[in-house]
Amino acid sequence: MLLAAAFVLPAAAANKVTVQQLEQAVAAAHARPDKDAAQEIGGLELTERLTTARLEKLKAALPGEQSRQALIAVADASAFLALPSADIPPGAAPDAATQGHIMSLAADFVMATIPKMPNFLATRTTTRFQDLKLTYVFQEPTFEANQSFQFIDRTSAGVLYRDGTEVLEKEHSKNAASARPAQTGSSSWGEFGLMLGYVMADLLKGKMGWGHWEQDAAGPVAVFRFAVAEGKSHYMVKYCCSMTSDGEMHEFRARPPYHGEIAVDPNTGVVLRMMVESDLKPNHQIFRADTVVEYGPVDIGGRGYICPVRSVSITTGIEVVAKGIRYVGQDVFYEDIVGTPKVTAINDVVFGNYHQFRSEMRILPADASELDGNKPADAPANPPKTPPTQ
Repeated sequence: MLLAAAFVLPAAAANKVTVQQLEQAVAAAHARPDKDAAQEIGGLELTERLTTARLEKLKAALPGEQSRQALIAVADASAFLALPSADIPPGAAPDAATQGHIMSLAADFVMATIPKMPNFLATRTTTRFQDLKLTYVFQEPTFEANQSFQFIDRTSAGVLYRDGTEVLEKEHSKNAASARPAQTGSSSWGEFGLMLGYVMADLLKGKMGWGHWEQDAAGPVAVFRFAVAEGKSHYMVKYCCSMTSDGEMHEFRARPPYHGEIAVDPNTGVVLRMMVESDLKPNHQIFRADTVVEYGPVDIGGRGYICPVRSVSITTGIEVVAKGIRYVGQDVFYEDIVGTPKVTAINDVVFGNYHQFRSEMRILPADASELDGNKPADAPANPPKTPPTQ
């Protein structure tokens, strides 16, 4: 939510570049001040997908945090594009029987892996961007829509996965001056298994076909395309918030039809990347709600598992801009609305610090008098409790 805006300035067109041209721009920005490098990088728009491996390499070549944030936003905005043609290895599509075998391995992987996941804790770090810029001219606020992506904040939260259920702790912002509360925008869910399980079940009943080969560090990856029709979708879109006719705000939820890609190790069936693009109706206040999740090997309790390591969510919808906001319980009401621009928001999520969650109870020998409800004379009034170990 943004406060007040009197008028909208015209949008500036982004400079469209290939991955190779972006690499050249990053190399040229290496010796420049961080702020100048951030402005130049942030004004670019990729026409091809930048892989996470290339992103990490380019981030290391930039002069500071601002330019690295700008690069992350540019890379995230490309997450649903095709790879550069040079990054797609040559090779004919496997025959129908081989394709069916690969997807059967993937289904077995999903169905066998999720129930066997241990109880664990992980850290989820979310970096948010949006293309709506709030500025002040002569003490009057103005907003510029469809600009280069602006850094909003970075939050961190613990995620507990226990008995197949995810529990997210309250997010802690690393930027106290954030213009928007952490609960607004799209909500990601189910990265640790539920989302993958739902999508796998949906796509096996939907339309699916061969996409292309991709090259991973460990070898070739088989990419399949799929589409799930309305009425068969279990993919939930959550967005805070949509506005009713009386100015009241509610969380938007829908199960739209969707399409996407799934990248699979052809030898093991391990799912390495899942991309979901929702097909929302044009009359919704949310026009786009897309998510891509990357999976990789992690160590939990001394054993290797395949878990989410990164995800990118992109949403486009109506942002309400008002001079006054009123809160009534959990509901939000806008007063004197002065603008409803279309805004694209990005959530960049990194998962890490995986470790096993254990809850243990230590049983000590008890004196007979304690068993009778009588404490020994030297027992403390409030004996300390043994905390669960992690």
